[in-house]
Amino acid sequence: MNTSLVGRQLELTDAMKVHIENAIETLRKYNLDIISTRVVVSPDEKKGFVVEFSINIAHKNTIVIKQDDKDMYAAVDLAVERAKKVLRRYHDKITDYQNDSNEQETMVEQEVDEIIPMELELYKPLAHEDAVEVLKESKRDFLVYNDYEDSVKVLIKNKDDIVKVDIEDKKPLSIEEALEKIKSEDKTLMVFIDEDGKTRVLHKIRNSLFGLY
Repeated sequence: MNTSLVGRQLELTDAMKVHIENAIETLRKYNLDIISTRVVVSPDEKKGFVVEFSINIAHKNTIVIKQDDKDMYAAVDLAVERAKKVLRRYHDKITDYQNDSNEQETMVEQEVDEIIPMELELYKPLAHEDAVEVLKESKRDFLVYNDYEDSVKVLIKNKDDIVKVDIEDKKPLSIEEALEKIKSEDKTLMVFIDEDGKTRVLHKIRNSLFGLY
């Protein structure tokens, strides 16, 4: 399992890092294929500290947990306990699935945000006019596609018209930051630049469940 510890506007001390790493290690006991875990710690004037866990599990949704507390160590512990509940449920669902092949995985801890990696419906490049026609004939509310310059573009249905969705902020955002932004601004779709300079699209599927292109 790859781990990444990030202090945002805060330098993580060795003691902080050890505490977080030990907390992450406790997630291994559920025997799930955790590919990576990213923890971001940032100070907050009102809340004290905000800790975000992003847990990437093979063949499953990415779990994003945000926890605040006046004490950083307490925030980490609370976040890990919430993560354990989700992982325990995943583990139990896998066990139940082996006994019932028709059972679908639907149980998710309340208030835990999940991000599903999405794929483009059409891999071939499209001109703007062609993309507009595709969306008109589709039952979907938006379309994510690549143009002939291999750039990611987004169109959305707006009443009786189809409009292009532009990147609102040129400042690179982490996936966790984009998630927080789309939630705080109560949006259903957002186009942003990630930390690798790539254009990404995040959209709300339903409460606490998001798709990421």
